[in-house]
Amino acid sequence: MTALLLCFILGILSPAPAACARSSTACCTSYSRRPVPFNRIKGYREQSLKENCRIEAIIFYTVANKQVCATRKDEWVRKTLELLSSKLKKLSKSGSDGNKTEARKTGNPSVRDGSGSDSAAATEAFTFY
Repeated sequence: MTALLLCFILGILSPAPAACARSSTACCTSYSRRPVPFNRIKGYREQSLKENCRIEAIIFYTVANKQVCATRKDEWVRKTLELLSSKLKKLSKSGSDGNKTEARKTGNPSVRDGSGSDSAAATEAFTFY
């Protein structure tokens, strides 16, 4: 009962989510300026200020299971997002015609499709395998 009361009080007083709430991902707090090679990226998602994070960021997931925080302002990030969007469109058109690469929906509602659209509707993340 005491823990529940503590969580309730923290939830009211804290501008961020309550300490007792489970968060699936931590927020990026800075950007990596070093480009990630395209062949090392298996997916990405967008971090927004609506997630109670201090900065907006593109979070790339690498084949080595690392997360790289980047800003859309960097040219390499924009080019990588275009390539990922193009790859996704090709995969969507080809269906399952024997390609070893497939895109799996991760169902993360805060992820954008890479089109640059700022619409309020949430889209799904795609991870390339």
